[in-house]
Amino acid sequence: MEINAQGLEIGYGEFVAVENMDITVKKGEITTIIGPNGSGKSTVLKALTRLLKYRKGVVHLDERDLLTFESKELARRVGVLPQRHSAPPDFKVKDLVGYGRMPYQKWYSRAGDEDKKVIEWALKATGTWELRDKSINECSGGESQRVWIATVLTQQPEILFLDEPTTYLDISHQLETMRLVRKLNRESGIGVVMVLHDLSQALEVSDRIVVIKDGRKYSEGTPDEVITSQMMLEVYGVDCDIIHIPGRRAPLIAYREIS
Repeated sequence: MEINAQGLEIGYGEFVAVENMDITVKKGEITTIIGPNGSGKSTVLKALTRLLKYRKGVVHLDERDLLTFESKELARRVGVLPQRHSAPPDFKVKDLVGYGRMPYQKWYSRAGDEDKKVIEWALKATGTWELRDKSINECSGGESQRVWIATVLTQQPEILFLDEPTTYLDISHQLETMRLVRKLNRESGIGVVMVLHDLSQALEVSDRIVVIKDGRKYSEGTPDEVITSQMMLEVYGVDCDIIHIPGRRAPLIAYREIS
């Protein structure tokens, strides 16, 4: 499965947020979208998942126009976790996670054996099985994020879209979330598309990185191809060295000393 966008232009009123955007994301790969604040990262992610209309261009899912999918049909193939999400504070974890099965259910039906099996799998895959009887407001920030990912996983998507999944988390929970993303990709073959600010995290987990600057694609490729000193200077205005260490999967970004 792949989602392919060509020639996207997205705007608000007279403001053009994204223009002439081509991007392809695939099942089985982790693709990370990076760029400065306001560059259009989340806008592109929303357009790829039909959460935001675009003025020009087209988005195809396996060569079929994304606009032709019915909502439940699309939800069975694409899962989306937005940057901000909320639930009633007295909701139990297992009930919240169960809502992810709605694309597979009739409005009048209750969860069946298959639904229960998938819910249990999602809870265990995200390490939230022991939290299932807690209310969502009893969960820590990291636990809550894993619960929300479990909720999307119960849709059984082929590609999971995450908009800044580590925002508002402390460093230990950020790392926990990134390990979970990598685990889901490796063990279940789920494609992942993320918007991230932390470039070190992007280097560690990504198969491909897309760099956006001022609403246009600056570059795309493997982490080694994309994260360069030249890119950091031209896109972020930051002077640094990219250091490769033998035996380490991802290079380190060494920023110039602040004087």
